[in-house]
Formats: sequence, structure tokens, C-alpha cells
Amino acid sequence: MNRFVSNRKCLVFCLISFALGAAAMRGVTKAGSSEREEQPEKPIFYQRILANERRAKDRRALKAYEDRNVDIAHWVDNIATPTKPDNAAIFYYQAFLLRPDPNEAIRKSIHDIFFDAEPDKQLRTYLGHCMPMIRLAEIASRMTKCTWGILSGSEPLLSAKDLHNQVCYLRDILLVDARTLATDGHYRAALERCLTVRRLAQHLSNSSNDSVVMRSRSPDFMALRMVRRILGLMPPDADILSWFRGQLAVVQGVPLEFAHSLKADFESYLDHVQTSPIPLRYLRNLLIKHAEDEQAKDEIRNLTDEQLLSSTTAPFPDFLDSLMRVDDSAKSYEQKCDEMKSLYDQFENKYGDDFPVKYVLDFAGVKYMITEQYEFQVGHQAHINATKVAVEVYLVVAETGKLPEKLPADLPKDPFTDKDFIYEITEEGFAIRCQSEEFLRRKNKFLEFKIRR
Repeated sequence: MNRFVSNRKCLVFCLISFALGAAAMRGVTKAGSSEREEQPEKPIFYQRILANERRAKDRRALKAYEDRNVDIAHWVDNIATPTKPDNAAIFYYQAFLLRPDPNEAIRKSIHDIFFDAEPDKQLRTYLGHCMPMIRLAEIASRMTKCTWGILSGSEPLLSAKDLHNQVCYLRDILLVDARTLATDGHYRAALERCLTVRRLAQHLSNSSNDSVVMRSRSPDFMALRMVRRILGLMPPDADILSWFRGQLAVVQGVPLEFAHSLKADFESYLDHVQTSPIPLRYLRNLLIKHAEDEQAKDEIRNLTDEQLLSSTTAPFPDFLDSLMRVDDSAKSYEQKCDEMKSLYDQFENKYGDDFPVKYVLDFAGVKYMITEQYEFQVGHQAHINATKVAVEVYLVVAETGKLPEKLPADLPKDPFTDKDFIYEITEEGFAIRCQSEEFLRRKNKFLEFKIRR
């Protein structure tokens, strides 16, 4: 019995000792943590190691960028297009994953490049880190087939907006690389990089997803802006300009078909309505609110989503077909604008009291497409045509050493008037302008070109 009591006391003593020991260990751990916080030697040591590693990586990246530029002709001319997989989107997605995350200083430098800032060593180093991403983008842009795999739904795994964000990151890096290459004297490679962005835009425009198609215009527009700057940086070179003239004929960028865009924009709206409960709920409530009696309200409540959407969008197919026929006609830009606006007014007068149809008309932005988007697309075509005309002017300068007094014959026309562009010699070079009032209201600096003296 005494032995049992003794053993029991011993066990209790051991448990108490263990608990006190554990508490003491926790205290030591906390004390140790406090001591580490008070003694920054170790973190600083590790920070120095990490800083040295970052500097070493940056040195390797800068060397990779400089080595690429030394052999830039080989880099551009030897792009092997893979046969499998034969989907460019796979390579674009890999390029997105390889994008190094820029710090705030790099983000600012990228932004400033598009406002005529000069690229510095820090930016060149970042571009060195981007070499694998740029290479994959170039490979993808040369491929024919591109299926993005964007699925419709209320919560898609990858939305058109997500894709657009990634495309914008890639677009900016490619165009900053183009600007830097031009600054360093690699003009053909710089123009080739702009063509890469135009091919990317074309891949977006070929998508079966209307939301992706809508987002294809921005890369093409930005690429043409950068072309203008590069042409102003390079001394007129007949060989490079002749090559680029041929490339502009082959690399079309985004096809500017207003009828297709109008249909794509409207179908994108319908897709949004079908996959988002809020617009449908609003439409249903709108119909119920304006129903004649309780029986009519009950019938509306019993409509399926498909029946509801069909009943409110039924008048639109004929209306859109009429707009497309006008766009496909051989009439002038002003005549097309007048007829499309007249068709819109007639449609609005006919269905102005039909609240759900009026809601769809306003929410889908059909009037904006006709009055603003059409002008924008024709303006973009003017930018493309003016760039082609500018290349011909630069070729004259390369061959004669001076600007021509007037434009050469048989060049692309001003799409607003179907007449020759207005050509003006300026202090820094020359300007190519459209004649229409619509274009003169716009910021026309994109059609001003500099000549390197």
C-alpha cells in the first residue's frame, strides 16, 4: 500500500514536472522569438544573400538581353513553328505564366515608354527576364490555329476579361521591347515585334467567343501607334521599308467588319443575359410591372428564362440584318451613317413603348455601336491605311533624300471619304489626315510622322 502511494506521488510529480517543463520551453521559445526580433543580424544576413542572388539574376538577365540583341537577326529569322500541339493559345498561356512580376519602378517605366520616355538599364534588365515569354509569344503568333478555350457561364474558370488582362500584360512587354530595340538601332526587329502584336490581335479576333473578339482591337491599335514611333526613330532605309510594306499586306491585324462587330457585340450581350441572373430578373420584373392584369403577370412569372429572352429579343434579328445590309453596300461613309441612324430611329419609334425591348436596346448599347463604334472602326481603318501611305513616303525619302511634294499615286484611301488623304509637310516630318469632320474632331496626332534627320 505504501509502495502504491509512493508510486502515485512519483507519477503526479512527473506529470507536474513535465507540465512545468513544457511551460518553460514555451517561455524559452517566446523569449527566443523576442531575442530574434531584437537582434536583426540574421535577417540582414539572409537579406544580403537574397539581394546578392537578385543582383546575380539581374546581371544574367541583362546579359541575356544584350546577347539576344547582338544576334537579333538570327533570333527573328529562325522561329520554328511547332506542328504539335497546333494550337497557338497553349503557347500564349505558357507565355502568360512566364511573365516576371514587375515592381512599381518597372511598372512606371513601362507606362512612361508609351509617352516617349527613354528605356534605361533597369528596363532592359526586366526585358532580359522576359526573354522566354517573348520567345513563346513570337512562336504562338506565327501559328495558324488559335482556340482560346473560353467557356460561357456564370462563373467561367477563365473569362474573356481574365484573358484580356493577360493579353494586355503581354502586349505591353512586346511593345516596350520594340521601343527598346528601336532605341538600340535594331529597327527591323522592332517592327517585327509590332507585327507579333498584330498577329496576336488577329488570333483574338478569330475567336468564337464574342467577348474575346471585342477585346481584339486594343492590341492592334497599340501596335500601330508603336509602328509610328519606330518609323520616326529609324533613318529611312529602303530595304527595311520595302520588307515592312510587304508585311503590312500579309499581317492584317483585326479585320474591320462593322457588321461582324455589331453582331458580335449584341450576341455578347445576349450571352451575358443568359448566363447572369440579374438582367433576366430585371426583365421579368419589368414585364410584370407593365402587365395588364394579374393573369398576365402570372403568365410572365411562369415563363422559362429561354421563353422570356426570346420574347424580348424577337424584333432584333431583322433590325440587325438591315444594319448589316447597309454596311455591306457600296455607299459612302456619310450615307451609311445616315441610313443606319434612320433605321435606329424607326426601330426606336416602333418599339419605344415596349419597355422590355427598349431596355434591351439601351442595355445592349446598339445606339452607341452605330453612332460611336462605327466611327471608331472606320477611324482605325484610316490609321491602318495612313500607316501604309506613310511607309511609301518614307521610301521616297530613303530613295531621294527628301520628302515628296505630294503623295505618290495609287495608295490606300481615306475610308471616311474614299478620296486621297490630305498630305502636309511639317517641321518634324509630315502628317497624313482624313478629310471628314468626324475624323477632324478626333485626336489626329496618331497620323503625324517624324523624319529622322
